[in-house]
Amino acid sequence: MPRTKAWRPILAMSMVLALLVAACGGAASPAPTATGTAPTGSAAPTPEPASGGTFIGAWVGPCCNGNDWITPLDPGGDAHWFNKIYGRLTTFTVFDPIKQAADFDANAGVYGELTGDLAESWEISADQKTWTFKLREGVTWHDGEPFTANDVKFTIELCFNPKNTMAPCHYVTAVAGVEGVEEYKAGTATEISGVKVIDANTIAFTFIDPNSLFPTSISELFIVPEHKLKDIPPEGMKEAEYWKTSQIGTGPFKWDKYTPGVSTELVAFDNYWRGKPKLDRIIRRHFEDPASALLAFDAGEIHMTYITADEVARERENPDAVVLPGGSGVDNALQFNAAKYPEFAIKEVRQALMYAIDRQSIIDNVYGGAAAAVPCLYGLPNLKGSVEPYPYDPAKAKELLASVNVDLSTLGELQMDTYYTDPLSLNVMTAIAQNLKDNVGLTVKPLQMSDGAAWQKLYYTDGASQVSFWGAANGPTGDRGYNYFHSSAAWPAGSNGWNGRFYSNPEVDKLLSDARTEFDPAKQDALYQKVCEITRDDLPALYLWQTVRFHVVSKKVGNIIVIPAAGGGSYYDAAELWTISE
Repeated sequence: MPRTKAWRPILAMSMVLALLVAACGGAASPAPTATGTAPTGSAAPTPEPASGGTFIGAWVGPCCNGNDWITPLDPGGDAHWFNKIYGRLTTFTVFDPIKQAADFDANAGVYGELTGDLAESWEISADQKTWTFKLREGVTWHDGEPFTANDVKFTIELCFNPKNTMAPCHYVTAVAGVEGVEEYKAGTATEISGVKVIDANTIAFTFIDPNSLFPTSISELFIVPEHKLKDIPPEGMKEAEYWKTSQIGTGPFKWDKYTPGVSTELVAFDNYWRGKPKLDRIIRRHFEDPASALLAFDAGEIHMTYITADEVARERENPDAVVLPGGSGVDNALQFNAAKYPEFAIKEVRQALMYAIDRQSIIDNVYGGAAAAVPCLYGLPNLKGSVEPYPYDPAKAKELLASVNVDLSTLGELQMDTYYTDPLSLNVMTAIAQNLKDNVGLTVKPLQMSDGAAWQKLYYTDGASQVSFWGAANGPTGDRGYNYFHSSAAWPAGSNGWNGRFYSNPEVDKLLSDARTEFDPAKQDALYQKVCEITRDDLPALYLWQTVRFHVVSKKVGNIIVIPAAGGGSYYDAAELWTISE
């Protein structure tokens, strides 16, 4: 078996939790064992409130897509919301949650051991090409139907169906090397031959080449019910009424009521395989931005929301609140549209743009120090400083532009779009824009788009974005780089491309593919370090920094596990153990 310790980015996400600091106290929920049973925590036992009650939260900010993004196979940052409803084959435990809640260390990793969720165990064949998963018996969907291996196969094939309007399933590249995937995508096969249902509780994945990271990579894909979706035409999948009225999963809470632009309500699933949830109900309130959600939190209307770094000091003075910091596990990056502006296709121009941005000043003065510059997508401690971020060097920027005879001022004013809606992000973008104007003559105007779907259409589908400020999640392993950099991983198919507008470097392709076939952790890390070195030079995107992010939670809440970068990976948040004290 390959290692199960997660590969952890600098400022890696730190699991943080409210310790139920109401009068009744309450201990943090510990991480699960491989069988999903919570072991005894290291804190002294304290009374818990009676079961029941309603938790109201605002899944808003850079973590999330918003209340009206209701399909689970393309969740983006809404993974922390959807894992209340759905399960995945594997997930992660977390490091020493009680200690990290009390003594936050942004460089400590959140990820612990890879563990089973809907899968109980897995093993690899002697030739290292076939992974066989034993599924957990007795798991049912919310309507009482049994969860089986057929649901897993159906989910995988739905993700690769070119007619599926929910495609792409963000994290299905983990399956890309399975035998028969390309034939299925091309329509020359009616199923993926390398995904075999052995029996109701056993499924096997046979790869063309060994894939050491598959159990980790598949941890981010939610499994959906075949019996509910098989009759929905794939070309109408995302728009289907099913998602608004009757979607079901295997998670601790069931879909109850969805009101567009207002809220989504879940109720406890009494037959959840880990045990009946303590809460009766979870409500997601819709807010246009984190600032309005924070007003509702301060008024006592909701129990949790995301806050930006400039709001932390004020909320730490709130006697009814607990501020929860955590490394985001997300790089903020700039993408310049080389398809529309050939100047940006020149590597020296992209390098000049990077030298022109005073990252440390923005980190210190806008983020208040709650960020760290990164050299590439992989800002890892185990790179040991051998790959350094670009320094701030306006003279070098001008020199590079002169060497390729490019005058960026001739482009006129470009739009710098983003899906981040908070004032802090606008301040950051304004600082970047000033640097670019002053140092390389490029004029960009920040545009915050409150509609995530509209941004995705602009950026991905239409390829019409000029400059974009966005977040790139690292995930639990270096394999996330496959999504961004491998030339085969364009997302969505036929569009502008997730992977840096069809960035293609044969050496990077080989390194990322070799990392999947490498079972030695040290050798695997060396391959990702080389990817970092090359992409630092190539700059398929301008990776800027990773930030510390923050949630604020009411002291009425107990046992909550929430990582501020909700889309940064799969982890067990023990939602069935959350409590509320009124």
